[in-house]
Order: sequence, then structure tokens, then C-alpha cells
Amino acid sequence: MIFPPAAALAWNLTAAQVTSSCTAAIATAKVQAARLAALPGRKTFANAVLPLENLEADLNDSTLTQQFLFFVAPDKSVRDASQQCQNDESAFYNDVQADPRIYRALLAAQSSGTARNVYDRKMLWFWLDTYKRSGAGLPDAKRAQFIKLSNQLNDLQNKYGANLSNDATTIPITAAQAASLPADFVAGLQKTGSGYTVPVDESTYARFMQNERDESARRAFYLAMDNRQAGPNTQLLEQAIGIRDHLAHLMGYQTWGAYQLSDRMARDPQRVMAFLNGLDARAMPQARADVARLAALKAKDTGDANAVMNAWDTTYYSNLLRKTKYAVDNNEIRQYFPVQHTVDSVLQIYHTLLGVDFKQVLPANAWAPDVLEYSVSDSKTGRFIGTTYFDLYPRPGKYSHFANFSVLPARRMADGTFRPPMGVIVGNWPKPAPGTPALLSHADVVTFFHEFGHNLATLLATAPYETLSQPFIQDFVEAPSQMLENFIWEPTILKQISSNAQTGQPLPDSLIGAMTRARYLNLAYSTTGDVAYSAIDMVYHTSGPHVDTTAVWEKLWQQLTPIPFAQGTHPQASFTHLMGGYDAGYYGYLWSEVYAKDLFTAFQQGGLLNPQVGMRYRKDILEPSRTYDPDVEVKNFLGRPMSPNAFYDEFSKEPTQ
Repeated sequence: MIFPPAAALAWNLTAAQVTSSCTAAIATAKVQAARLAALPGRKTFANAVLPLENLEADLNDSTLTQQFLFFVAPDKSVRDASQQCQNDESAFYNDVQADPRIYRALLAAQSSGTARNVYDRKMLWFWLDTYKRSGAGLPDAKRAQFIKLSNQLNDLQNKYGANLSNDATTIPITAAQAASLPADFVAGLQKTGSGYTVPVDESTYARFMQNERDESARRAFYLAMDNRQAGPNTQLLEQAIGIRDHLAHLMGYQTWGAYQLSDRMARDPQRVMAFLNGLDARAMPQARADVARLAALKAKDTGDANAVMNAWDTTYYSNLLRKTKYAVDNNEIRQYFPVQHTVDSVLQIYHTLLGVDFKQVLPANAWAPDVLEYSVSDSKTGRFIGTTYFDLYPRPGKYSHFANFSVLPARRMADGTFRPPMGVIVGNWPKPAPGTPALLSHADVVTFFHEFGHNLATLLATAPYETLSQPFIQDFVEAPSQMLENFIWEPTILKQISSNAQTGQPLPDSLIGAMTRARYLNLAYSTTGDVAYSAIDMVYHTSGPHVDTTAVWEKLWQQLTPIPFAQGTHPQASFTHLMGGYDAGYYGYLWSEVYAKDLFTAFQQGGLLNPQVGMRYRKDILEPSRTYDPDVEVKNFLGRPMSPNAFYDEFSKEPTQ
């Protein structure tokens, strides 16, 4: 199968076209799977393993647009059809990956010794592990039950995501409450009588909560944000937890957490919880001091000597502290990050660092008018590498967070040609006010740089098999992108990527100095929040089939952070990681952060934009992707095993006054 270039992809499919083409692709895959299951004679890598890899890669390639449109299509009927395609394809995978005949063929191929190079052996290991973990080794009755439950779980997860994508929560605010909000933000709101209607989502959260002086308005927004889809999604999550527990027991594990971690770096939930508790104990004393400092600022600001720091206060008073004590005004900083200049500057940095060129494709062949498309090539040879898309602004029904989608991993075809990969960054940056450029916060820029790191991991992987060119093992997958976030704090990089929307001037040294001095402000407090999210996720998935997710959240939040739980909220209903592939895996953000800080030391020592260091990073980390274990790749890049010192050193950098 020769996959068409990006320009030939049909992104504007109708719902009927999504359904018919998806159905046809799955039917073809079923025929191939049946042929493989009935394979006679001696089983080898060539006749048993490679056809399986091609079967699944062909199906992924054939339903690329049909699957992805669920996240981005403007038309709800297309999103619904895409969701059904996802369900149908997941059901096929659940069925075929539990087929004992194919599993036995893989075992026989392994015994034949015909997987002779590192790529073949790793890919064979991956499929053996996948089939084992999918129930292929279970007795018939248990296997049928495993498939049925897996299909139910996929449906629940998709419904959860669709509910959030279609959520349209808003709150009303008065003209007086709007007075403290940035003018360009207010200009983009819908006028309602003498007040305004504020959409409650990720595109509005930071700007509203950082700037809204009225506590009652902040409280209303916060409660609405953490109650989006509270009823239906809490129920879906608790049903999913029950199903996951049942699946784990079918596979011989005591908990879903134990099952999920059995093939990851952390290995078991006890090790994860020990890591989290140790980190929380280290951070908590300073975290309490962070909150006390914010409470004192609130007391001074409100004139209430007994002021309490609530969950809806921390963002506002953290921003106020940055503005007053550290002269960091997020609204001022935004003026230096107009979207297109920022995107172009980030592309230039990655060109220098990793030796890749980006050329914008005009007009873009995409699913919505404001999507950007780029052709990516190797700077040295001119070889076409792949295609990337940026879909950066909110739309009704669109995926509501910020993420990179590795829609098409790299792949070597049967004729020896290399099929180019494709990545898509989907975001929800604040839309510009009429007649003004869209402006980004520094946090927006950090997020974009991070997700672009995932994007380039997709584009620069060179493993010959699609399976090996996909993102890294889950508790390492964030490390390469987290490492890249550090660049956006370096003064020379900030100068390079900033340009005042009116004057064109870069960030002044005084503002850069203020930003870097305040970088680690409230680090301990924010760390306790990440610990709490990770622990909540792990406790959800190690506590049996019946979990009161609200009670667990409240208990652990109170225990692990210095901020009171906001009574009446259901944050688990919009914590998409729980139903989006990070279940029993959220700890991976903190786990991989330890690796990320150590990886960055190579650039600190060798030069931030040193192309030699960048090329080593590309060759040792990005290109092999899943081929080697993460610790091996990290040691190859650093010339030594990973050390956690750089991670723990950051706590000493937090300002205490």
C-alpha cells in the first residue's frame, strides 16, 4: 500500500463517506487477519510477524482521516461518524489481538529465531506483549469476556471525550466584574444585557482566573470549570474503573494499576506511590509557605486579616504576586508573542537545533479554514521528511485541550521506500479580538514548544516499522518534550522568539530578568498538585471495582496539597487523562520530568542551539523512538546513566520571600 501525500488526503469527508470507507477498511483487515490466523506450516518472522505489522499499519493508514476527524471536524455528524469508526476499529483490534491462533503463530516465529536484527526483535517482542496483554493466552470463555469488556471500555472512553468536546458551559458576569479583565479578552466575549457571557473552557481559564478581581466571579468560573459534565462523565469514569478492574483480574493481576505498569519503567504501583509520597514530603513544607504567602497577599488586598486561600484564588494571587513583587505582568508579556511570529520563531529554533526545514503549504489541505500546514524536510539533504498541521483555535465540538496527535507514524514500505509520517498539533489558544493579532501568554508558548517536541518525535523517527515509530513507552513519553520546555526560559531564546505586536521589539532585558527570577515561584505548591493528580489516578485504579471518585479526590487532595478541596466540584469529570490513555499513568509526567531535567544538562553544557548536540539528541533519542529501552537511549545521549540531581536541584531555586 502506497500512502498518498498529504495534499491528496480527503479531510472534508461527509459522515456517509467516513462510515463507508471505515467499514470497507475494517472488512479488508478482517480478511487479512483470518488468513494470518489460518497460516499453515512453519511460522517465521517473514510469514507471521511482518504480515501482522502490515495488517495493522495498513488499517491505521487507511482510516487516518476517518479516525482523526472525531477530534477536529466542524460538522457534528462527521464527528459522530468518526467516533463510531473509532469504536468499530477498536472492536476489531480487541478481537484480533486476542486471537490465540495469531498469538501461537507469534510464539512459533519467536522460537524460529528468524527475527535477526534489533528492529525485527523489538517489533516481535511488542506484538507478543500486545497479544498477551490483550487476552490471547486466556482460555476461550475468559478471552471472550475480555474482548466484550474491552469494547465496552472503549465506548465509555469515547463518550466521555465526546461529552467534553460538545460541552458549552458558560457563566454570566456583570460589567463591573469585567472591569478587571483585559480589554482584548472582554472584546471577544458575547454581550448579554449590561454584562457578558464567558465560555468556561481551557481557552478562557488562565486569562479569566489570572485577572478577575471579584472573588465571587472567580468562584463561579472555577466551580463551573470543575463541574463540566459532572453527572454523565463521573458515571462513565466509575463504570470504566469497574471494567478495568475486571479486565485486570482476568489477566491475573490484582489491580488495573498493576496490569498497566507491568510493562513500564516504574513496574508496579507501590513503587509509583513511594515516588509520589517521597516527592510530596519533600515539597510540602515549601508548598505550605507558598500558600501562606498568597494568603497574606489576599489579606492585604481585601483588608481581611483572616483571608483564606481557596482553590479559585491561587491563580489570581499568583499572578498578582508576579506583577507586584517580581514585575511580571502576564498581559504585558502577551504583547510580545503574536501567534504567527511565535510559530515562525519556534520553527526556526527547531531548524537550527535539529536540522529540519519547514515550508508552509498554501493553501492548506485541511479540515478547517484556519489550520496551518507545513512540509518538513531535512536541512542537509533536502529529503522530504513529512507533514505537520497546527489547528490552534477553539471551535464548537473540537477537542478541548492542547495535544499532539501522531496520526501517521513513519513506516518503511514493502518496496523499500520510506512512507513519510504526519503529526498534528491541536490546541485551543485564545482567539484574537476583532482587528487585533492573536497573542499568547508565555505559558502558551511553553505548551506549544512542548507539544511540538512530541510532533517532531513523530516526524523524525526512522525505525522501519510503524509500531516502533510511535511515541515512547508511556512513563518516558513526556521526557523529550518536557526537556524542550526549558529552552523557553532561556534569555537568548526568549529574545529570539519574542516580537512586540506593535513595535516589533523583542522582550526587554528587564522583563526577561523578572520572568526568570519568578520562574520557580510556587514550584513546590504546583508540584503537590501534580502529585495529587497522579496519586488520585493510581488510587482510582488500585482500589477495586467500586470507587467513589469524588470522595477519593477530596481525601487525597486534602492530604497531598495545602489548598482545601472545592466542595461540590467533580474535577474527575473533565480530567481527560483518566479516559484518554493515561489511566494509571498520570504519574508519568513527574516520572519523566526527572529524565527531562537531566537530558537538558547536555544542552546547558554543550550550547543551547549547538547543532552538534541537537543532532545527537535527534539521532540518539528521536530517531530510534521505541527501538531501545529509554534508559539505553538516555545513556547513549548523555554518555552516562540518568541522574535525578538536576530535578531535585530545582526546589532550591524557588524564591522563599
